[in-house]
Amino acid sequence: MSIFHKFSKTTLKKIFIAGLLEFGPILIFLASFHYLHVYKATFILMIVTIISTVVTYRVQKRLPYLALYVAFLTLVFGYMTILHRQPKFIQMRDTLYDTTSALTLLIGLMINVSFLKLAFHEVLPMTTRAWNKITYMWVGFFILLAISNEYVRRTMTLAEWFDFKSVMVFATIIFGLIALYIAYEKVEH
Repeated sequence: MSIFHKFSKTTLKKIFIAGLLEFGPILIFLASFHYLHVYKATFILMIVTIISTVVTYRVQKRLPYLALYVAFLTLVFGYMTILHRQPKFIQMRDTLYDTTSALTLLIGLMINVSFLKLAFHEVLPMTTRAWNKITYMWVGFFILLAISNEYVRRTMTLAEWFDFKSVMVFATIIFGLIALYIAYEKVEH
């Protein structure tokens, strides 16, 4: 039995497009690092993130707050990386993103607002219970990512951090699919 049997073809297409827009820039960044220097790869990440944000806006036909936040962090930390010639800034972006994402989702749960639902309900309609369950999963995962990113950033070389980042991107995709499979409850109309 396929992991995707719960979803319609339209829903799977939306999930694929959203995933491509979400992970495309970082995959291009990781690939470009292997062929270019970190600063050129960072500049490419900045450009591709802007393009991805604009495409996300056009596809979703609404302001993509999450994509805007990622673009903001990428542009600020990317600029600092290039200006100061310090790769630590683009590495720190991930720790900040993961930490603030976990805190934002946690605060949302505390005030009864599912920020994941607000961001992705058009792509993937689910019950409130399912959104809450998947939010708890992502809070834990984001905390784990932030701690592990900061550990690797501080104790390993830049090349080792890129290897770690490559593994974590794929781990995030796999985690997202598994969490979705576990939490998904279709909205009954």
